[in-house]
Amino acid sequence: MTVDQHIQALRDLLRADHEAWIAEVQSWADDAEAAGDVERHRRHAEHVARLKAMPYPWEQSRAA
Repeated sequence: MTVDQHIQALRDLLRADHEAWIAEVQSWADDAEAAGDVERHRRHAEHVARLKAMPYPWEQSRAA
């Protein structure tokens, strides 16, 4: 493996971990909504929105 391949593997791992965390928090929001807990649903939905709005390191361009 070259260095670039290692970096890509790490980026893939970061992406997968981040997406899994978003899915987990989204499931909490869905469960709260199904239970009729409006406040808990709102908190979790806001958390999901913050996670999705984060600048992902793998999407940033290389420094010049």
